[in-house]
Amino acid sequence: MSEGKRQGFAGGVLVVAIGLSVRFPITSVSPLLSEVGDAFSLSAAGLAVLSAIPVLLFGLTSPLAPLLVSRLGLERALTVLLALLAVATLLRPISAPLLFVGTVMVGGVIALLGILAPQIIRHALPRRGGFWTGIYTTSFGVSAAAGAAFSVPLFHALHEQVALSLAAWGVPLLIALGIVIGFAPRLGLSRPVRQSSGSGSTSVLRAPGVWAVTGFFGCQALIYFSLTAWLPTIAVDRGLDPTQAGLLLAWMSVAGLPASLLAPTLASRPRLRTGLIASIAALSALGLVGLALGPLVLAPLMVAVLGVAQSAAFGLAIALIVFTAPSVAQTASFSAVSQGVGYAVAATGPLLLGLLAQIGIPWALILLLLTLASLGELCFGIVGSRASEPSRKP
Repeated sequence: MSEGKRQGFAGGVLVVAIGLSVRFPITSVSPLLSEVGDAFSLSAAGLAVLSAIPVLLFGLTSPLAPLLVSRLGLERALTVLLALLAVATLLRPISAPLLFVGTVMVGGVIALLGILAPQIIRHALPRRGGFWTGIYTTSFGVSAAAGAAFSVPLFHALHEQVALSLAAWGVPLLIALGIVIGFAPRLGLSRPVRQSSGSGSTSVLRAPGVWAVTGFFGCQALIYFSLTAWLPTIAVDRGLDPTQAGLLLAWMSVAGLPASLLAPTLASRPRLRTGLIASIAALSALGLVGLALGPLVLAPLMVAVLGVAQSAAFGLAIALIVFTAPSVAQTASFSAVSQGVGYAVAATGPLLLGLLAQIGIPWALILLLLTLASLGELCFGIVGSRASEPSRKP
């Protein structure tokens, strides 16, 4: 096998391993929020803060990714991050303080891994960037679905022990760590990479489309994480039992799997990007309105619509980062800005929804307010799409 094929194969394996590892540590908690609250004596406000922590850390730690790679190299950075994610997942159920500390670590590590994935694609899989971006975002959906679908059954299988149920999710992370240790050296990026002065943060902040892509990323992430945190609670409030509510969250991820693969692949054609963005924003608004005002029997359909919209939006957001970044060398910095600021904005979603619900605002009205983020997707996305066109790039 040639050096290029060896790097491509390793890059593909790592992209899938990372994608499968960075959603279930979050979605496996959402269906058990009530049980977690009882086990650790947390109030509704405490649960809202716990739900918001991962997304807030996504925003706070994302800018550190380029620095981490410059100090450790991509290979060591990936290994250290997967090890920390496994340790945090195993330790956070031990006590209430460790629950919050571990959740902080989980959020920070997931953010950094998400920043590095586009760099792997640009380095090892540049000829099929759209396709591998789709594979990456599809693995996100699989990870999210697995966490949501198996959380409650695992809880029952482990004799309804909350701590043991949460810690069990560290096992697949240890497997992912072994995969990274085995394949990361084949990327040929073990040495620390110092960024040149021409790829500094200042130039990236002025790059065409960076703030539009950031805005699109933030809007889609705000909707996604708001639903990830509170969809099971909303479903239970409307009359579903907790197991069905957890499956509804899993269904949102499963329904979106084809879109998470297809949208980035189609986005590799610049002429299709604006139309994709408009369609995604419309579907997102439709799903939220239908979930808010429609009969309960239509909830699975509306959740499926939201799954398609959110998976496609996330895939397209990553694709816009890959296609709009000024150069391969600046991909990590561009990604850090887009995802860092975007996630910081998105962190307000779970917290705000939880606080609104606590003061008595009906969930239907809260979901209608969330449609404003769909409008943001449309506006920011169109500007970002135009900036990503080759004819408009310097």
